[in-house]
Amino acid sequence: MDLSPWKPRDLVDATKLNSRVRDPHRELSNPARMSAKGLSKISKVPDSDTYLPLKWDVAQSWGGWGVNDSTAFTVPASGYYAITAAVTALSPKGTGTKPVLRLLCVNIGSNDREYEWFRADTNTMVPGTYVTCSLRGIGYADKGDRLSLRAAVPKGAGGWEVSPSPRPSEQLNHFSAVLIAPGATHP
Repeated sequence: MDLSPWKPRDLVDATKLNSRVRDPHRELSNPARMSAKGLSKISKVPDSDTYLPLKWDVAQSWGGWGVNDSTAFTVPASGYYAITAAVTALSPKGTGTKPVLRLLCVNIGSNDREYEWFRADTNTMVPGTYVTCSLRGIGYADKGDRLSLRAAVPKGAGGWEVSPSPRPSEQLNHFSAVLIAPGATHP
């Protein structure tokens, strides 16, 4: 296997010398990334045991991300992404069952097939208190995949009220993805 772009008797050329050199620090200093915050459009996550796509108030992106309806974000390049998300909500009172809030980060492939990327569950020992459910992880996505964050509550557990005030909503409810390994391939 010949990895060299050189032909016999070629002169030294900076372009050829640097063709396979990549500066990871430059990639990490200004990576492709997206950030979404605030859930004032959603007042409650009902106890329907169905995952509700979260619609964000503010979505910002750098590096070519696409935003679909403030619920899904189109990945600009293939590689590994660091994901963080948090949703703060008021647990229900007196349902007789242990209140549980579930978060799910979904990757929607180019063929519109959805698969679970990350999941987090949280519950509370004191009904009627604010609880934050958060998830973090690193996952591989292909260019053109869409990422979406969803929330659900099991049937009979009582709906959770999302933080009502716009300012706390932005501070306590967020979703972000950062490209940390551009050009990496999935095993």
